[in-house]
Amino acid sequence: MQINSGLRSVLAFPWVYRLFVGTLGQRKANKEWFIKNVLGLRDGQKLVDVGCGPAQILARLPRVEYVGLDISDAYIQAARIKFKARGGANFLSGSVEDWGLNPLTYAADIVLANGVLHHVDDDEAKKILEFAYRVLKDDGRFIFYEPCYLIWQSGISTYFMSRDRGQNIRTEQQWKDLASSIFPFVSTNIVTSVNRLAYVSIIGQCCKSAAPKTLSR
Repeated sequence: MQINSGLRSVLAFPWVYRLFVGTLGQRKANKEWFIKNVLGLRDGQKLVDVGCGPAQILARLPRVEYVGLDISDAYIQAARIKFKARGGANFLSGSVEDWGLNPLTYAADIVLANGVLHHVDDDEAKKILEFAYRVLKDDGRFIFYEPCYLIWQSGISTYFMSRDRGQNIRTEQQWKDLASSIFPFVSTNIVTSVNRLAYVSIIGQCCKSAAPKTLSR
């Protein structure tokens, strides 16, 4: 499911994770485009961020109500320290079952899973999808942003992706099938050159009762 040995084990430390993301992670322009054009959050809306890590995305968001969720106590504690002065931000550790019992997670405008689902198998991924479906408002959106294998893909891209810490990278159709097992409306877009390791990613937007919007760049 996830490699936690060798050099990749150090990513469990928040400061190492931040350094790694800053050095090799998602390009700045991609981050800004994703926040503006995909999330499209407005002041006062509520974002539930599944697998938030140290919640680096929060510094770039407008004045939203933010609920960061992660299984790592170390990541959650780091996020609480960094954003202790920011109002409207809450951070919860534990499991997806725990989060579903917490009223802070409900009535979300957006539930986000950014680089989370490829760390878990289909059964665990469906639990996250079910959680998202349950806590979203009727007109809310579940958004996932994950590595994705293509039929035709460069060797260097495939090489680096195959050595990702998360060992459940799926094809575009597999991602669609997974999301559609819970949500009736699913739209996906492929994004290339996401980071300096030539990753290919998929952005999925899932809705309960209305088709998600189409992305443009």
